[in-house]
Amino acid sequence: MWENKVSRIIYICLLTIFGVVLLTYEYGVLVSSKYYYPGTKINGFEAGFKEVSDLENEMYENPSDYVYNLAFRDETYMLNGYDIGLKIDYSDELERIKREQNPFLWFNTFFKNENSINKTISFDEEKLEYMIDGFDCMDPDNMIAPENATIQLGDDGVVVAVDGDPGTIIEDKQKIYDYVGEAIINDTKDIDIEECNCYKVADYTSESSKVKKCVDNCNAVAGLDIRYLYGTEEVPLEPFQLFGTIIISDTYDTIISKNRVKTVLEGFSRLHDTYDKLRRFRNHDRQMITIDNSHYGWMLDVETETDNLYSDLIHHKSITRAPEFLEKGYTYDVNTGDDIGSTYAEVNVEKQIMYFYKNGRMLMYSDVVTGCVSARHSTPHGIYSIDYKQSPAVLRGEDYESKVTYWMPFNGGIGFHDATWRGRFGGEIYQYSGSHGCVNMPFPKAQELFSEVEEGVPVIVY
Repeated sequence: MWENKVSRIIYICLLTIFGVVLLTYEYGVLVSSKYYYPGTKINGFEAGFKEVSDLENEMYENPSDYVYNLAFRDETYMLNGYDIGLKIDYSDELERIKREQNPFLWFNTFFKNENSINKTISFDEEKLEYMIDGFDCMDPDNMIAPENATIQLGDDGVVVAVDGDPGTIIEDKQKIYDYVGEAIINDTKDIDIEECNCYKVADYTSESSKVKKCVDNCNAVAGLDIRYLYGTEEVPLEPFQLFGTIIISDTYDTIISKNRVKTVLEGFSRLHDTYDKLRRFRNHDRQMITIDNSHYGWMLDVETETDNLYSDLIHHKSITRAPEFLEKGYTYDVNTGDDIGSTYAEVNVEKQIMYFYKNGRMLMYSDVVTGCVSARHSTPHGIYSIDYKQSPAVLRGEDYESKVTYWMPFNGGIGFHDATWRGRFGGEIYQYSGSHGCVNMPFPKAQELFSEVEEGVPVIVY
């Protein structure tokens, strides 16, 4: 009896539980037929017990909040979503998720039910084009044509092609419309117009084959090692000077111009030649004097050397040689331009004395008699050089003929020589009984100078 009563109670409880579960399930089915599963999340929004339309309202995005930055070459423009009829729609994705939630399986809510969906973006194409066309950069009057590459010599002496201003001419507006439209659809806010290849490209860029060939041709010339010998000193032609001999056409053909070669050598001559230039000289008494009458120094023969250098350049010939000179100095310092050096003869007219220095050491000095002042035969001041040496020699003038043993001219008919007819030298003799312009020396001193001095040695008279 008791067992039957317990069995009946258990049966009734089971029926009750089953009924509650059934009612709960049916309720869940009814609710899930209209609403999202309880516990559903979509893009972080709580969707449970909500209709699709409710969630659409919650996820609504204002088109005015969408601002796009369109970066053109010359300026960046802002585009507001409202102005292009922008629409942000989640309805298709929301409906899809709702459809995928089978009401009869609503109990899946007890498992993780988070969803991530993409928005669907649309816009009015005509409005987009209208807005873009309103940008200043789209006005042809504001567009700048692209510039071709320029050929330049770098600080390292290497010729390179440098792209010019790319300009702002837009050749294909449709590319911009399509590119911007695609970016908007993909929800891209920062849009680089450069990437849609809508701009006109220069006829010649640094990557053009003709430009590259031009650069190679220029480097073949600018990279030559051409050195001129001023005495024993090597003076190089710099890359900028060699590059300056080349003419480059609008189509990047190259030619070495003989006129430009001459112009380069004229500049080189002005920079390095010393002939007939003002000089500062520290004399034997350690005084710094200025000498402006110079018939000494280096003078490049520009006319002849133009032909020589032109031939070297067109044959791409690196060479070290002495160029053609009109005048030559005795020495040369490429850093200071000094062409006197440490070996020279020095004549102090006022003190009537001469000195001879060799390699910076005074080898000799002597009292002298220079040109007669009263007869207007004063020895001209200036810088000269020993033209040659002769022994013996006969010196002839309009009213004289003198035999000498040692003759060392440095200024035409003026030079050093022995004067055995004189008994005294130095003092004031030159004022009233001087020479016809030469520097008279005692025989032993003239002999000593003759044995030491060389052709081309500078002579400074002051």
